[in-house]
Amino acid sequence: MMNKKGYSTGFTWVFALVTLFGLGILYITFNQVFVAHLVPQVKDMTNSSSYLGQGIPEDTSIEIHNNIDRYMDYFHMMPIILFFVVVLYMIIAAIRKERESDYM
Repeated sequence: MMNKKGYSTGFTWVFALVTLFGLGILYITFNQVFVAHLVPQVKDMTNSSSYLGQGIPEDTSIEIHNNIDRYMDYFHMMPIILFFVVVLYMIIAAIRKERESDYM
């Protein structure tokens, strides 16, 4: 940035808080879609005895269910990880800006 007069720690914190709010809204929306609609639909399709005219073996169905549960566990950990990344960014940006203001 060539012009740093408008850049401040407050702007960084507001930007990070807006980002956290947006991430929260996105997580709530996608969580409802996955948990309430997609995951049960896929699990019901693999439980059915005939899918496109052929049966799905039981071990394949169990593997599909385990993989879906594993990826959903990752999905449920994602907001916690992103929260800490954004908070870490806020802290680092504040420390960095304070150092820059000491030299001016």
